[in-house]
Parts: sequence; C-alpha cells; structure tokens
Amino acid sequence: MIFKAGDEFRAAISAGNYDAADRLLAELRRQVEVSWPTAGAAERHSIAAHTLELLRWARQTTLAKRSHLQRKLSLISRHSAYVSASTRKNGHLEFEG
Repeated sequence: MIFKAGDEFRAAISAGNYDAADRLLAELRRQVEVSWPTAGAAERHSIAAHTLELLRWARQTTLAKRSHLQRKLSLISRHSAYVSASTRKNGHLEFEG
C-alpha cells in the first residue's frame, strides 16, 4: 500500500524542503493510523515495510545532503583563509614592483 503523503514526502526531501517534509510526515502517520486497524496481516506487513523503507531512504538522503553541504562549507572556509583581510576590505589586489 502506497500513501499519497509518502510520495509527496519523498519529493519534499529530494527538494530539500524539510518544513514541508515534516508536515507531510505527520500526514503520512495519520494515513497509516487510519488504514492500520482495518488492514489484514499481509497488508500491515506491506504498510510497515513501505514506511520503514521510506524513512530509511529519507534518513540516508538527508545525511548525504548534509555531508555534501558540510564539505562545501569547509571548502569555502578554507578558501577564505587565504584571502587577506585587506583584500576583502578593499575589494581588489595590489601588486608591488
């Protein structure tokens, strides 16, 4: 069983829209809670498997994006360490000789 909120949640995570993903996760939970009591054993297994797969994917994707952004920040910080304060202040380079 696939829930509409699950697909939208996946799209929000992919786009980096974590506020929307948080709201959609709450909606997904409501959809699961509504369908669970009337579901048979096989359907419950399917719901649980799908939900766990979705949450694992979201975690891995979020961690990968976070790692990528941390690497970018590290490169920016490293680059700015080599730019002198006077260069940043004046906005130009001066050469002697």
